[in-house]
Formats: sequence, C-alpha cells, structure tokens
Amino acid sequence: MTGRSVGGNFIWSLSAGLVYALAQWGVLVAFARLATMEEVGQLALALAITAPVLLMARMQLRTLQATDAKGAFGFEHYLGLMVLNVVAGVAVCCAIATVMADSPHAGWVIALVALAKGFEAVSEVFYGALQKAERLGLIARSTIAKSALSVVLVPLALWLTHSPIAGAAAMAFAWAIVLVVFDARALRREFPGARPWSSLWRTPWRTEAARLKALLLLGWVLGLTALLGALRPNIPRYLLEAHAGQAELGMYAALAYFAALGGRVVHSLGQAVSPRLGRYHAAGEARRYGRALAGFTAASAGVGLCAITGSALLGRWALTLFYGAAYAGNLELFVWLMGAAALEYVCLSLAVGLTAARELKGQVVLLVVSVTVVALGSA
Repeated sequence: MTGRSVGGNFIWSLSAGLVYALAQWGVLVAFARLATMEEVGQLALALAITAPVLLMARMQLRTLQATDAKGAFGFEHYLGLMVLNVVAGVAVCCAIATVMADSPHAGWVIALVALAKGFEAVSEVFYGALQKAERLGLIARSTIAKSALSVVLVPLALWLTHSPIAGAAAMAFAWAIVLVVFDARALRREFPGARPWSSLWRTPWRTEAARLKALLLLGWVLGLTALLGALRPNIPRYLLEAHAGQAELGMYAALAYFAALGGRVVHSLGQAVSPRLGRYHAAGEARRYGRALAGFTAASAGVGLCAITGSALLGRWALTLFYGAAYAGNLELFVWLMGAAALEYVCLSLAVGLTAARELKGQVVLLVVSVTVVALGSA
C-alpha cells in the first residue's frame, strides 16, 4: 500500500463517519422536534444504558481483527464470538430496562435500541475483515447506507406514530437491512468464495473451541476498556436522570452530541492508520510506528482545539438553529463539554496505538482511574 492509499482510506472513512454522526444527530433533532423533551430523555437513557453493555460485548473485535497482521484467528472465530456476545448483551440490556425504566414505553425503547446496536455490532466483524484488507471504501458505503436509512425511517416513524418506540424499531430495522443485504455481499465481493453466514454452523466448534476461548481471553480486556470508556461519558447521564429527570437528561444529551462529530473525525483517522500501526509493530519498525502514532495524536489534538473554538464562537447560534432557544441558554456547559471532548480525542488516538501494539491491560488501569474521577466529580 502507498501513502496515497492511506489518504484515500482516511477520506472514505471520514466521509462515512461524518455522515453517520450527522445521521444520528438528525435522529436526535427529529426527536427534539417531533417528540417531547421527556421522550428525548428516554432515547438518551436508552443510548446511555446500551452503549456500555454493547461496546463491552463487541470487545473491540474489529480493531483486533484489522490489526491481526499474523492471521492468528479466522473470520469465523470473530463472527462466532461476536454473535454470542451480542445475544448476551441484548439480554443484559433488556434485564436492565426492567429495573431502570420508569414506564413500559421507556423499557421498550431501551430494548429496541439494544437490538439495533446488536445488528451494528455484527456488522463490525464484516468491517474488520474489509479494514484489514484496507478496503475502507466498502465500509464507507455500508455506513452511508445505514445512515441514510435511519435518518429517513426514524423521523418518518416518529411523524406517523408520535411514538419513540416506533422510532427505535425503525432504527433496528434499518441497521438489520444493511447487515443482511449490503455487508454480506461486500464481503463476498472482496473475498470470492466467502460464505459468512455458513461459517456459523459449518465450523466444527468442538474442535475450534480452544481458539474461540483464546480470542475471548484476548478480547475481554478490550471489552472491559470499551465498557469503562463508555461509562466515563455516561455516568453523568445516569446521575442526571436520577436526580433531575429525563427532561434535563435530554437537554444534556443534545448538547453533548456535538462532541460526536469531532469524535468521528478522530475515529475515522484511527481506522485508516490502525492496520499500519499493527504491521509496523509486528515487524519491529519502532520508528515508523512512533511517527505514525505521533501524527495521529497531533491531528486529534487539532480537532479538539477546533471544537473548543467553534463552541465558544458559534455555540449559541448553533444550539438555537438546530434545537431551539430553550437549549441555547446552556452555552457555558456546551463549551465545557467540548473541552472535555478535546481531551477524549487525544486519549482515543493513544488507545489505538496501544491496541495496535497489543498493550491492553494498561488501558484498563488508566480507565478505572478516569471513571472513578468522573464518578466522584458527578456525585
């Protein structure tokens, strides 16, 4: 691969990532415009509950798969483990919904959002195989298709039914369609002869159980880091919902979502460079690995500075335009959220470098400390 191909992959990944973030933002705007602030809070609570659970279930298997330069595990191992994890994760979310939801409607929203994220998690295995081959263009098309379907179907469902349950169901339906129709075809097109679904029941799992267990033991640390990484921004949401109600949670979530746009830029760059970081480390090319990681980290810091500056100069105008005047009265909170996001972007770039180097357990210690600080500060 040439340097230009890295740039092309980054452009594809960035474009798709921004489209995805804008589509999810569009879903949030649709809830803000077509539903009550309490129903926006129900969606925010569903996302806050399902994100840590499903991210842990995913175990960052896509990153492991894309940086598996030595081919230690096959596609069937990643897919088999992901399906098992997703089933368990959705079940856990449904159990949490029965305890935390203050109404049956809120419980159904949580369950359906968990189902949607389950379909998205399975897609990640297909993306991992394509990313390892540096075919981010195919991943981008899938992401754009997923975004387009969700940003059309969810507002349409809300407009027709005025029900957040219908909106969450529309999201799950859209993401399932993309997984079944687009992702499987893309894999077969890139790897002729691949039969992704057949591998689930044709693989002799009794003889492959040891390798599946080895992948689980490798991935659980990343799953734990994903859980802690998701808890860190969501702990304030849990406490806000408990002490101030779902309306205030909806306000906070709407402001915080702007940070996701910058996060998608950093995430997209990480997707483009992570296969190379993995290869450089596996080959013992420490200097090239260090240069690539330093450039990635500097770019992430630049995104954070842009987020802080933009929120300070244009925050009130943007909040009024997209959400309404009621949201614009929290400009100071908005700027602070962008400042926290800037630090998060740098942490994300360093985490990608550590994962590519297979330095996994140290990430857990750092995240435990940061989650503890957030919990104490939010109490």
